Amino acid sequence: MHVLKFICQTMVGFFKQVWFFPHSVAVARTQRRRQFVLDEIEAERLDRIRNPLKYLGRS
Repeated sequence: MHVLKFICQTMVGFFKQVWFFPHSVAVARTQRRRQFVLDEIEAERLDRIRNPLKYLGRS
């Protein structure tokens, strides 16, 4: 009886993972895009700190 319950729980868990996989991919893409933008902003900030003369007169 315990083995049958374990098999059913495993199958339900697998089907849940398959069902939510497209959503997980979409969330991962959104997070990756957001992190890419933050990395670009941070790179520009560090460049402004390292090369302040390059940015004189810009706001």
